Amino acid sequence: MASSRLVIGIIVGILLSFLTAYFFNMEEIKTQIGIYLSYDILRVVTLMIGANFQFDMISFFTAPALDVFLGSSLIACLFIGFISGTIAKGAKRGILTGLVIVVVNFLIWMLLSVISGEDLMAFFQGAQLIATIGGVLGALTGAIIGGLLGGLISGPYEEVY
Repeated sequence: MASSRLVIGIIVGILLSFLTAYFFNMEEIKTQIGIYLSYDILRVVTLMIGANFQFDMISFFTAPALDVFLGSSLIACLFIGFISGTIAKGAKRGILTGLVIVVVNFLIWMLLSVISGEDLMAFFQGAQLIATIGGVLGALTGAIIGGLLGGLISGPYEEVY
C-alpha cells in the first residue's frame, strides 16, 4: 500500500506518454500517422512514443541561432512528469517517477522499433547519434523537472498506517 501512489503515478505517466507528445506536436506527426495507420499500427505506436524524444537538447544549446524556445516534446515531458509527480506525491518520488517513465518509454520505443522493422542503427551512428542522445537528455530533463514540480506542489509524502 505504501508504494501504490508511486506505481499509479508511473502507470499514468506511461499511458500519458503515448498521447501527450502527439497533442503538443500534432502538425508534424499527424501526416506520418495518417500514412502508417492503415497498414502498420506498431509503426504508429512507435512514432507516438518516439515523439517524446524529438527535442534535441544538445543541438538546442550548440546551435548558433535559437529558433525555438521550448520544443513541444520537452513541454510534453514536463506535463507527463508534472502529472505523475503530483500523483506520486513528494519531491523525491516525483523525480523517481519522471526518471522511470523516461527509461520505460525509451525501452518500449526501442522494442517496438525492432518489432516494426525500423533501422535502429540509424539512431545510433553518425550525426543522428547526437540527436538521439540529445532527445533522451531532453526527455529526461523535462520529466525530472516536471516530476519535481509536481511532487513539490502536491506536498510531502506521508505514509498512512
